[in-house]
Amino acid sequence: MAAAKYTKTFMPLSRVKEKEFLSRPMGCKAVGFSFVRYQPGEGATYVHRHKVQEEVFVTLQGTGSIILDGKRIAMPEGTIMRVGPTVYRALGNDSDKDVVYMILGAVPPKNFPLGGRTLLGDGIPNRKKVPRWKRRQLQPGAEKS
Repeated sequence: MAAAKYTKTFMPLSRVKEKEFLSRPMGCKAVGFSFVRYQPGEGATYVHRHKVQEEVFVTLQGTGSIILDGKRIAMPEGTIMRVGPTVYRALGNDSDKDVVYMILGAVPPKNFPLGGRTLLGDGIPNRKKVPRWKRRQLQPGAEKS
């Protein structure tokens, strides 16, 4: 059976448990990502680093902390932190409310970076196929999402 060309899932923040690893269920071959929820006073039980993989940590909800090479750094909602492979890291929650993070990681392909403005610089644009976007009209009383 051939792998799907794309996969879609739905993960509202309210459904995120302690750890939700989604790379394999989504069929990812070159990127890892997960959602993590830590309750107050919880966090990783050890520090770790990588050989070649960099990671990006995004605070989606609440305020947490990340420890990088022994230094504790606040991660309020909306913070995006890139961490190089050799940096020891641990993610946690020093606050009094739950915190939810998205964690992304990837191993660079050979000859990385390939150039350009995109993630890996290997995009192949087709400027002849331009999508059309429509602005949806909200119904009276409906909230923006």
